[in-house]
Amino acid sequence: MFKLLVINCLVLLVSFSTAANTQATLEQQIQTVLDDMSLAGISWATVDGQQIKSGSAGFANLKQQLPMNNSQKVHVGSVSKSVLAMGVLRMITTGELSLHTPIANLLPELAFNNPWRENAPITVEHLLAHTAGLENIRMWQMLSVTPTPNTPLIEAFKSRNTLLNIRTQPGSQYLYSNIGYQLLAMVIEAVTKQRYETYLDQALLKPLGMLDSTFHFLSQEGENADPRLAMGYHENAVPQPAVAIFLRAPGQFTTTAADMMKFMRFTMGEGKLNDQVFIRADLFSALSYPENTEAAKAGLTVGHGLALANRDRHGVIAECHPGSTFGFNANFCLFSKQKKGFFFAVNTDNETRYIERFNKLFINSLSVTSAPVAQPEIKSGALSSPSLAKSGLYFLAPNSMAEFSLVDRVFHFVWVSEAGTQLTLRSLQSADEALQAINQNLYKANERVTPSHVFYQNAQGDLMLSNGYKTYQQGSILELSFYWLSLLLGLIGLVYVLLVGFVRWIFWRQGALTLSPIVANLVLFVVPAVLYSTQSFLMFSEVTAASISLAILSGLLPFSLLFTLWLNYKSIDKTVWQRIDRVFILLALQLCILLLLAGQLPVIFWR
Repeated sequence: MFKLLVINCLVLLVSFSTAANTQATLEQQIQTVLDDMSLAGISWATVDGQQIKSGSAGFANLKQQLPMNNSQKVHVGSVSKSVLAMGVLRMITTGELSLHTPIANLLPELAFNNPWRENAPITVEHLLAHTAGLENIRMWQMLSVTPTPNTPLIEAFKSRNTLLNIRTQPGSQYLYSNIGYQLLAMVIEAVTKQRYETYLDQALLKPLGMLDSTFHFLSQEGENADPRLAMGYHENAVPQPAVAIFLRAPGQFTTTAADMMKFMRFTMGEGKLNDQVFIRADLFSALSYPENTEAAKAGLTVGHGLALANRDRHGVIAECHPGSTFGFNANFCLFSKQKKGFFFAVNTDNETRYIERFNKLFINSLSVTSAPVAQPEIKSGALSSPSLAKSGLYFLAPNSMAEFSLVDRVFHFVWVSEAGTQLTLRSLQSADEALQAINQNLYKANERVTPSHVFYQNAQGDLMLSNGYKTYQQGSILELSFYWLSLLLGLIGLVYVLLVGFVRWIFWRQGALTLSPIVANLVLFVVPAVLYSTQSFLMFSEVTAASISLAILSGLLPFSLLFTLWLNYKSIDKTVWQRIDRVFILLALQLCILLLLAGQLPVIFWR
C-alpha cells in the first residue's frame, strides 16, 4: 500500500514538473518572439478543458518601464466583431431580431443601392457573415481627427451616395466589411433605443462576467483615460494612444486576458449560461462555417460564419478572428470540439509577420490534435473538365475597397497554370502557391489539411476562383495588357515631359515654354508631399492644406497636359523636338484619361 502511494506521488510530481516546464518553455518562446520582432509587450490566455492559464511579457508602457501584467487592459481591433456578433445573436435569441430581418426596414434613413433588393434584400445574417456585398472601409472613416467618442454612428455614412453600393448579390460571396458591422451597431441602437455600447455592456458582457471589458471608448490619455490600459505602439516604439474613429463599432472594444477566457469558455459551450439558454443552439452551430455562399455550395468549407472564421493553419482547424487597431494586434482562436482555445493581444502594430509565430506557439502548447489531411478523390488521368478550363488570369471580383478598384485590377490579380492534377497560383504580392486537386473543382494548398480553393461558375456563367475569403473572376490577358501598357506609356510620358522640360528651363533651350504648364504642375506636387510629411497620419483624410493641394494638382493634371499640347501646336517654331514632345504629352494624357474614367483623378480621400 505504501509503495503504491509513493509511486502515485512520484507520478503527480513528474506531471506537475512537466506542466511547469511546458509553461516556462512557452513563456521563453513568447519572450523570444517579442525580442526578435521588437514588440513592446503581450497579454495572453489559454483554455484547455477546465484548465485555464494566462500570462504576460514585455512592457505595457515603455517610457514608464511599466511591465505588462495579466490584468492589463488591451485593445483588440476586429476581435471586437466576434463579441459584437454574439450580442446580436443574443437579440435574435430573445426575439428582438431574426437572422432574416431586412436591414433597410430598420435603417430607413440610409439609402442602399441594391440591384437585387427585390429577391435578395440585405439581412442581419448577411451583415454578420460578411456576405452583404458591401465594401470594407473608406480612408476617411479610419484616418481622421474629426470624430469623437460620441459621434453618431450614422456620421460614418456621410457620403451615402456611394458608400452603400451593393457590389455582389447579398448572400452569394464573402466580402469582409467593417461597414457591415457599423450597420449592425446601428441596428442594435434602432431596436433597443440606446447606444450600442451601453446595450452590449449590460446585456452581454455583464451576464458573461466580463466586468473589465467595455465597448465604450477608452484611451491611455485624456478624459477617457484608463490607467490599466496598455499603451499602443507602432514600429520603432513610437507610442500611439487610442483615437476615436467614424467607423468605431467594428473595432472599438477594450478587454483583458481574463475576460477573454470567460468569452472563450462560453463560446465553446452550447450557448447556455447558468443552465439557461442565452444564445440558441442552432445559432451556435453556425458560428464559424459558411453555409449559403456560392463557394460553400460548390464544396468549400473554409470561410466565415456568423461570428468567426474557420482557419486551416499549422495542421489544425481553428475558429478564429484576428484584429488590429492603432498600436495593437490581437487574435482569438477556438478548437471547440477539443474544448481548447487561446487569446493574445500585442501592444505593437508593425509590419512584421509575428502573428503566425504566436499562433503556432499556442497551438503547440495546447497540444491541439492535428486534422486529417484531405486526400484526392480522383485519379491522375481523370481531371479533364472541358467546361472549366482553369488556366488563365483572374481578377478580384470585387476588391475590398472600391476607391482602389483600378489599383487592385492592375496589381492584385492571380495567374493560374494547370499541369495534370496540380495548379500553380502566381501573384505579384506573394510567392507561388501550389495546389493539389482533390476533385474536379476543389484544390488544396500544400500547407493546408482541407481543400483551400474552389472553382465554380456563377449565375452568369463566369468562372470563379475562391479561397473562402477572396473571390476572383477569370478575365482577359488583353485587358490586363491594356492597363499595364497604358500605365507604362503614361509614366514614360510624364517622366519625359518633367525631365526634358526641367532641363530646358535650366538652360532656357528652345521650346522650354511649350512644356511649362505640365512641368509646373508636376513640380508643384512637392507641396502636398511636404505638407503631408509635417502633419499627423491621422489627418490623412481630413480637408487640410495637404489634401486640398493634392486634389487640386491631381485634378489639374489632364488640363495641364491639354494646355501644353495646345501650346505645342500653336508654337511658331516647328521642330522635330516639338513633334517628339507631342508624342510623349499624348502618352501621359491617355493615362490621365484612364484614371479620370476610373474615378482615380482627382485624388481625394475625404469622400
